[in-house]
Amino acid sequence: MNVNIDIINQLDDNYAYIVHNDCEAIIIDPADEIPILKIINKKNLNPLSILITHNHSDHTSGISGLLSHFDLEVFSSNLKINETTKLLKDNQKIEFSFINFNIIATPGHTLDHIVYFSEKEKILFSGDALFYYGCGRVFEGSYEQMHNSLKRLKKLPDETRVYCGHEYTYKNLEFVLNEVIYDKEASLIKEKYQQMIKEKGSSMPFFLGQQKNWNPFLNCDDIEYKKKVSNFHKNEGQISPDANDLEFFRYIRDKRNAF
Repeated sequence: MNVNIDIINQLDDNYAYIVHNDCEAIIIDPADEIPILKIINKKNLNPLSILITHNHSDHTSGISGLLSHFDLEVFSSNLKINETTKLLKDNQKIEFSFINFNIIATPGHTLDHIVYFSEKEKILFSGDALFYYGCGRVFEGSYEQMHNSLKRLKKLPDETRVYCGHEYTYKNLEFVLNEVIYDKEASLIKEKYQQMIKEKGSSMPFFLGQQKNWNPFLNCDDIEYKKKVSNFHKNEGQISPDANDLEFFRYIRDKRNAF
């Protein structure tokens, strides 16, 4: 059975997703119900449920509007998300007629953050835990929690297609190539991604395997990567390649916050 994913632009740079099989649908992280309703009506889909990754309003503010049109179950890990009908926990599995998801707790950005991984389809909805060339800011949790969450995600298969919560790709890429590591092709790489996003309207999805090589937040345990970062002229004397993994993660996350 085919699984299709519609990428829905939300607010300024958010993404919601409609996962469907041309008949039934699941909605992930709705912030604005109007563009979601347009797709559902256009494709004559029957929505079953809403899946929420975390409590921030730019991932939940469309729930009420959708519930005014449909009788839906709302899955989340936090009962403070008022519309929640199904409370999820780490390592739980949820099953639908056309796709199943494993729940992975990924605290750090928020304490309640979870992601949805389809083992069969090799699809990950990562919310604000993992981005293309980046990761979420640490708001409610600790740096250690976020670092550990990303280490869990890094263990997923390389061929996993990742759909994240924001279009931050170009900004993240600029940060990596301007502030973190040297690449002689930096200008060409940035131009390539800028053109891709312009043409497609989105950089989603991306492959986890590629990010295992290039995302600095997934490489804080790689001594060769850490040497390249610490030897980059903007980092000399700021961080040692002998720094432990968490210290390295904290350094890059703080540096990204200031970028």
